[in-house]
Amino acid sequence: MRIAILTSVYRTEFGVARVIASQLPHLVEAGFEIDLYACELDRSLLFPKVRAVRVPTHLRGLRAALKAGRYDVIIAHTDPFYQFLAEDNCGAVTIGYEHGYPPVELCPPEEKESRLKEIGNRLGLIYPALTQVVTISRYGVEYLNWSGSYVIYNGADHYEHLYEPAEGEPFGPIRILAVTRYRKGEWKYKGLDQVVRLKKDLGSACQITVIGRGDGESAQILKDAGIEVPGVVSDQELARHYSCCDVLVSFSQWELFNLPLAEAGFAHKPALALNHCAHPEVTPFVFNSYEEIRDYLKTATRSSLRADGEKMFQFVDSRFRWEQNGKELVKLIQAKCPSPVSCRSTFGKSIFWLFWNVREALRQNFYKKWIKRS
Repeated sequence: MRIAILTSVYRTEFGVARVIASQLPHLVEAGFEIDLYACELDRSLLFPKVRAVRVPTHLRGLRAALKAGRYDVIIAHTDPFYQFLAEDNCGAVTIGYEHGYPPVELCPPEEKESRLKEIGNRLGLIYPALTQVVTISRYGVEYLNWSGSYVIYNGADHYEHLYEPAEGEPFGPIRILAVTRYRKGEWKYKGLDQVVRLKKDLGSACQITVIGRGDGESAQILKDAGIEVPGVVSDQELARHYSCCDVLVSFSQWELFNLPLAEAGFAHKPALALNHCAHPEVTPFVFNSYEEIRDYLKTATRSSLRADGEKMFQFVDSRFRWEQNGKELVKLIQAKCPSPVSCRSTFGKSIFWLFWNVREALRQNFYKKWIKRS
């Protein structure tokens, strides 16, 4: 069975890339032949036997390539590919893998009208045209307002092999970690204002580190508040931060899953979040207000946090493993496409694949020379 995966981004700092990269081994093990098409492509994340190509953002020529490839299943993980498949399924079973989008009320005023139009387009045109919509939490079924959504929880055990119990003194400041984007447009709904407030309220009783992608202005606000801001880090470095922290916090106002909560659980650390959106499905440590989270941390000790960390691990261990995720996806694909099309390899597909890879090599060579001259 041949499967094409479409995504606008495939880089380490994006959760969608983590999901795809973790699913690839399970799809290959199931005997599927996988081709990945991405507008932004980090080849270091690829799994052996998976072919990948960087496609231009205008998507010109992609439809012809997909039809030439005669795929059994095409999975779209991001915009603009949902719309792309809704207009033409290229003769394949089509799956829209929804990782979510922020609600209208959390959008900047200038974006609300376009967001409303986007949501209407999804419900009226895109979802009905797809074979299946997948979402990543039970909350997601309600949020997307699409009762036919199939729930496949994310895995979160990808750092487990890197986890090492951190050694440290039983006393001292509580080491708090937040893994989130901190760009200006997302500052409030991601809860960075509350992170700054937490540092102010707890003072020297805590050390706070915020890891993720953000802009310079937002990073400076965090630094001025006494918060450490390493930026985007490698998987090994992020695993070290999970190991060395005492607790993870998220004040995000909206998430369809919130992967860092579960990642912290596999590092045996409690993950604290506000009691809304998908958070009750992802962590047992949910609170009704900022004040409740602050007061929990005020009375916490390293010993109590370690005990809660073990409760957190027990919670995620039974729910969020990539092996379970992969099996669910394979089961869905086999149910929707029980009879793969024969005669997979075609001359046309090979020509398109060769063309795109040669073009990408030439483009990268040009960029390197241009940067060098600059």
